[in-house]
Amino acid sequence: MTTWYVIPARKGSKGLRHKNRKLLSYTLDIIPDHLKKYLIITTDDEQVIEISKGNDIYTVERRPSLSSDVADIRSVMEDVIIKRNIEKNDTIVMLYLTYPERKWKNVINILEHFKQQKARSLLCAKDVMTHPYMCIYRDKNRGRQIIKHDLYRRQDYPDCLEISHFLCIFLASEIKKLNKNMYNKDTNYYKIDEVIDVDQQKDLELFQKAGQICD
Repeated sequence: MTTWYVIPARKGSKGLRHKNRKLLSYTLDIIPDHLKKYLIITTDDEQVIEISKGNDIYTVERRPSLSSDVADIRSVMEDVIIKRNIEKNDTIVMLYLTYPERKWKNVINILEHFKQQKARSLLCAKDVMTHPYMCIYRDKNRGRQIIKHDLYRRQDYPDCLEISHFLCIFLASEIKKLNKNMYNKDTNYYKIDEVIDVDQQKDLELFQKAGQICD
């Protein structure tokens, strides 16, 4: 059984031009050299492909249907599994590039938790900023409860967490059982603290202000 590390790095980005191209080094630099042979980058970006080849990293070149804004990550991972001939009992660790402050010790700790729990899939989770019982969705000029309830004391609200793709781990055989956001009812969750996610506008602005990523 092999553990594979997969980096999704498509070319398009609405929030920041060539975002993944700019963030790639943050993740590549933390991966130990002896594990690079188990690293896969899935991309349609010609510059990322060149970087991968220059570092002897296996690249899965995405077809256009898996590179658009509407392409789901589960389909991208299925494409990787097929093209790399990954065995069904192998483990895949998916490393989104939008977490530039992630350390390798984070990966080791979460992967060890995955193994100890004998999980088949895992996502990270963090405390919610606003409890979903306090949220409504817009219905013309009115608001409707996202979750119907009649509780008024916050201490009566159920404990809730927000999913995070800081790290996503799953067995290759589990891929068809996961939804398009990479979890199902049996997914194990690993609690993390609040982390910088460049996909969040406030974190992108913070990272830009610090001069760590430029337009």
